[in-house]
Amino acid sequence: MFSPTIRRAAMALPCALLLALFWAPNRAFPCACGCGIFETGLPGLPDSAFATQISLQVSYMNQNMNQEGKNLVNSGLNSDKEIETSFINLDIQHQFNQDWGAIVEIPYWMRHFATDVNGSSGVTDQQAGVVPDIRTQDIQTLSDIRVMGMYTGFSGDMSTGLKFGLKLPTGPYDVPLMDRDTAPGTGTTDLLLGGYHMGQVGPFGWFLQGLLDTPLGQPVDGYQPGSELDAALGGYWNGLKGLTGLVPMLQLNGALRAHDYGGDDIASGNGNSGYENLFVTPGLMESLGPNWQVMASVYLPVARDVHGDQLVPSWMGNAGVSYMF
Repeated sequence: MFSPTIRRAAMALPCALLLALFWAPNRAFPCACGCGIFETGLPGLPDSAFATQISLQVSYMNQNMNQEGKNLVNSGLNSDKEIETSFINLDIQHQFNQDWGAIVEIPYWMRHFATDVNGSSGVTDQQAGVVPDIRTQDIQTLSDIRVMGMYTGFSGDMSTGLKFGLKLPTGPYDVPLMDRDTAPGTGTTDLLLGGYHMGQVGPFGWFLQGLLDTPLGQPVDGYQPGSELDAALGGYWNGLKGLTGLVPMLQLNGALRAHDYGGDDIASGNGNSGYENLFVTPGLMESLGPNWQVMASVYLPVARDVHGDQLVPSWMGNAGVSYMF
């Protein structure tokens, strides 16, 4: 059994991650992906009633607006024109016992990328005296697999837990036309460390979760992504479940990522990488029998501050189905 001091430390970890989300200086989120924000929140938290949970999640993001700092700006200042992506994630979570579990996340990307090969960041083609040359690349491929362990033995209801593991370099990073921060794989092995805490008060449930992703070792072929922190604070209401089966949800999802190192943006000092995001995320969840659960959420940006010129989405979506047994 763990001492009260260790229990308090475990419960404080997710809180510390969330606080870091809003207070860490000069940390940011990469321009080309943003997919890490889907890794925190519901579903994905353990359920003490079931040993195994298999989820298939589909997320969508269309980055077709150019932003600099906190404001949308002329799209001609960014050589990239559109990054439209559907992320399909197969998540397998299993509890070996009340104390220990494991998670495997297998992502598959379908990405459309359009860029002006004559363009330059921060300068329009007209200012540079060149003719636009828009080219596209479409790719469907496996991305970087995540393998994590979980410790959930701090309480009998598994309401507090720690996550730890690795992101493996299984996705390709040498895709023609795509910058390194746009490719489905980073080429790096990353350390994953996080935690969660959840509670229930009558028909209301709440949760707090955070996950840090930081690369290990040296850059791969001159590129290394910045460390990333994703966090979610949310709640749900079971008051309608007996009548309609629907469970309304509301989350705040935030993300930070540091500047990348190297890659195609090295000439400008990686000034077009990294930003800070905060989304409000309403959603609905419904149980289809005792073992099946479906959910859908929409991510609406409420605060965003990007470094340099970066493509951003006006909204993002996520939907999925889970089977628990």
